Amino acid sequence: MLGIDKRLIVESTRKWLFIGIGAGVVSLALSVVLYSVLGSVIDGAIDGENRLLGWLPWLIALLAGKALLGWLFRLAQFRASAETKISIRDLVYKQALKLGPALLDKRRTGELVNTAVDGMNYLEMFYGVYLIQFAIGMATPILLCVYVALIDWVVGLALIVAIPLTPVFLGLMSKNFRGVSDRFAEANNRLSARFLDSLQGMTTLKMFNQGRSRGEEMHRENEHQRVETMRLLAVNQTMIAFVDFGFALGTTLVLTIVGLLRLNAGYVTPGEVVALVLISAEFSKPLSLIGEFFFAGAIGREIANKILAFLDIKPSVRESGKAIAPRALESASVSLEQVCYQYPDSDKPAVIDFSMRIDPGETVALIGHSGSGKTTVTNLIMRMLQADSGTIRLGNHAFDDVPVDWVRSQIALVPQDPYLFYGTIAENLRVAKADATEQELIAATRAANIYDFIAQSPKGFDTLVGERGLALSGGQVQRVAIARALLKNAPIVILDEPTSQIDMETEGLVQEALAQLMERKTVLMIAHRLSTVERADRIIVMADGRLIESGSPAELLAAGGTYARMVNTQGRRDPADSRPRS
Repeated sequence: MLGIDKRLIVESTRKWLFIGIGAGVVSLALSVVLYSVLGSVIDGAIDGENRLLGWLPWLIALLAGKALLGWLFRLAQFRASAETKISIRDLVYKQALKLGPALLDKRRTGELVNTAVDGMNYLEMFYGVYLIQFAIGMATPILLCVYVALIDWVVGLALIVAIPLTPVFLGLMSKNFRGVSDRFAEANNRLSARFLDSLQGMTTLKMFNQGRSRGEEMHRENEHQRVETMRLLAVNQTMIAFVDFGFALGTTLVLTIVGLLRLNAGYVTPGEVVALVLISAEFSKPLSLIGEFFFAGAIGREIANKILAFLDIKPSVRESGKAIAPRALESASVSLEQVCYQYPDSDKPAVIDFSMRIDPGETVALIGHSGSGKTTVTNLIMRMLQADSGTIRLGNHAFDDVPVDWVRSQIALVPQDPYLFYGTIAENLRVAKADATEQELIAATRAANIYDFIAQSPKGFDTLVGERGLALSGGQVQRVAIARALLKNAPIVILDEPTSQIDMETEGLVQEALAQLMERKTVLMIAHRLSTVERADRIIVMADGRLIESGSPAELLAAGGTYARMVNTQGRRDPADSRPRS
């Protein structure tokens, strides 16, 4: 339908589109009958007959029918647009879930949010207003030409000659409009992304005294967006002027002049001429609405193209249709065998022939310099990425044989920079367990050393954490994240340097909470501070995507390799490292 991908027209939308188009076409047919009846009444009056009383019940029925169809038409417009907006937003969100953070982190959040929120308003107008009007506008001339030709073939022929000019003009304007609307959509996306960046980086801007400079950049973006908006409106107004004053007026003139000439020649009656003039308004009405909302159609297509481009991105993690979720994880081990992975936009592998095993109940620390591949390995285990080759297993289950959600249900994550959603502490905790009772919340927060703070807060678990948890300190955010992981109670725990951004005094509380979380669990630590890995049973050292050392802390120190050099290097930094951080 108008070249729109079928993914963007769900079944419920299609139904209401057809209802709206049907209501519009039937209403048009009733208008033709109504004008024919009025023409007959006029001819009767000229001949001295009073046909009005005989036709009065039919006139009332026709008017009532048009009113009912008008209501149905508007309802169909609303339902088509509303259901389209909901369904396409769901599609965008599901695609975002499939892509995961590994791919989404490379896109500007503001642009995606603008497309999924503000862009939906144009897509809503496209489906609810423009698309239905376009279908009716294209069908109207054909239907009315047939009717006019039945009255008088000469008038019908004159109309057929004039009508094709409008579709030709619409096609030419559409090509020109496509470029203007694309630039308008792009300007909107850039402005939204820049504004979101500025709000999120407000502290940085103020501390570097760049607020005014950033404001000037925003002003230039605003001005650019204003210019593109005015260009869009200029093209749209040209369209409206042509349709309203060119086609609408031209159609009425053609029907009136040719009708009067045929009346003078005795081929049509006065009532038929009046009916033809009234019908001319029906020609122009849908096309006038097309012109009025032409910008919605053009921008709607551009938004649809951007959404389709986003939906066409291939998720990095593929799930087999034959994957079956096991009833339970019999052995909470993690193993990687000859795993390789290379990012799509990189010229070298991030992980090369990497193999490791974590036995049930074992704590393994994964260390290495930045860029060594630690984060990639973690994302592979959490199934945020999919290995190019090799095998990853949880217990006896290879990743290719089990659903993605099942793998993630077996893993609890405490990241370096935990994300707390805007809302209450309780709401953020229940992300891990939606039906958690207050007693379970208390137990988890006690174990995470955060309950005393919650109990002393006036609103307790209903305390708002602010956007991204900014109402809490770094240590408090970290302990809420640990409590969340405790609530999940997964057999495998991944700790991504959870103490690297807190002061030494708070670190003691966090370490106690981590000890509770790690008890009787299989643990993978991603560490930068070597003090964090002291309690690990085994250490794996990575460099350039490869495993270069593995063993207990004592064994690696005795070997005098990379780990020993890292310990000596950090040992010389201990005095500075021990100072509290704010």
